[in-house]
Amino acid sequence: MQIPPFGFGPSEAFKQVSQWLGNPTLNQAIKEAAQKLGINEVPSTASVQEILRQAGKWLEKAANPYFSDEAPATQRPLENGINATGELFNPRWTAQPLSPNACALAAYLHAGYSQDTQVAQELHKALISASGAADALVITNIPTAIQLVVKAWLHNHPQANPQVILPRIACLRIPISGSPSGVQFRPLIDATGAHTIEIGSNTDCLHDDYAKATALHSHSLIFQATPIAAENDAFAAVEHAKSSQGTVCTLALDASLVDLQWSDSKTLSMTRLWDGGPDLIIAPTDYLLGGPQAAVILGKKDAIERVRIQAEQLGSYADRITQALLHCTLSESLQKDGWEKSPIGLILSTSIENLENRAQRIAIQLQGLQAIAKTEVTQQTLRIGTGPWQNLKLPSSVLKIYPSSMSVAKLSESLAEHRPSIWTQVFSDHLAIVLRTVEPADDARIVQALSSFDPQL
Repeated sequence: MQIPPFGFGPSEAFKQVSQWLGNPTLNQAIKEAAQKLGINEVPSTASVQEILRQAGKWLEKAANPYFSDEAPATQRPLENGINATGELFNPRWTAQPLSPNACALAAYLHAGYSQDTQVAQELHKALISASGAADALVITNIPTAIQLVVKAWLHNHPQANPQVILPRIACLRIPISGSPSGVQFRPLIDATGAHTIEIGSNTDCLHDDYAKATALHSHSLIFQATPIAAENDAFAAVEHAKSSQGTVCTLALDASLVDLQWSDSKTLSMTRLWDGGPDLIIAPTDYLLGGPQAAVILGKKDAIERVRIQAEQLGSYADRITQALLHCTLSESLQKDGWEKSPIGLILSTSIENLENRAQRIAIQLQGLQAIAKTEVTQQTLRIGTGPWQNLKLPSSVLKIYPSSMSVAKLSESLAEHRPSIWTQVFSDHLAIVLRTVEPADDARIVQALSSFDPQL
């Protein structure tokens, strides 16, 4: 698959077409074709080239306000704010953690200059290589992926009166961009017509819970979910599924290309998730993978083939642009040290020493400002998000800012209204800037924003 050059805009496209029109052979072919069609006055090459040049300039001018930091005050530019909250995954954030290359590709593809029909095949190869699965599908979103798995399993067992076994601790709300409260797991299954058996309690699901459920209900579909805070005997689910001819599907909200070490837990890479023995894995393509919002269904060939039939009947595949962005993200991440250089990888892998040095430098630059009474640099272990992410924590350096005469609420509001917006943690007497989720290049923007405030306003 050919990836267009990044930064390839309308002007460059029209210039290239204009150069083609300057080719004498092409020019002669156009004249001959016009004569055959009965067109007496063929536009000259020069006139067409001039129209193309003007069109290119007009498009660049029309698009500029959406990508420029100097848009008029009455028009908000389409820009990413500075997330200084320390939380990567929160329903308040709508921006996806795409790399600069993927963002440039998104703009290019949405402009309609590329519709590479091979992107699905290339992405399929990349997914298998990255995950270790035998087969893979790219679906529009997680809820659709869950329902496709259930429908495929129901269709494969029409006479067996199968049950869906769902641990109560897995009855979580699935985070979906644009839905602040998320989507509940259980209703998604119920909507397919399947009969669900909840097992265990809200705090644990142990070996005996799986043993009793699978003994009563053979050929069952057993769901699991990660990450979850409570105790779940994942190996028991696989063990009893094999003895009862059941199927295990893991909803891996923490799917990653690499092993991740948190403060008190560990997330295994997708290639190692298969060691636990699931037949299928449903994983979001954003979050820890850092791609566009969609979902992948990974697994054994026969299991995926049954889901593929349902996906084709319902038209549930992710669109081509989404697949191209995901392919771009995976291709970058699979390169040597690629994941560490990605937006997600950089945030999660930066050392605490690096973060502390940056916090100290910012604090020094803020000394003497009238709007700030004092600053304080501390080290804290903070969660990376809400909902299912609340138990995944990393240490970070935190810069506490105590305003002088300006209230904390006013300072927070002013930072949010700044361009780019700066979001912080807000407390009764101070703001906290968590360096873990702040890009190094944005340190200077934070200093500039705080330096511009007048405490008398």
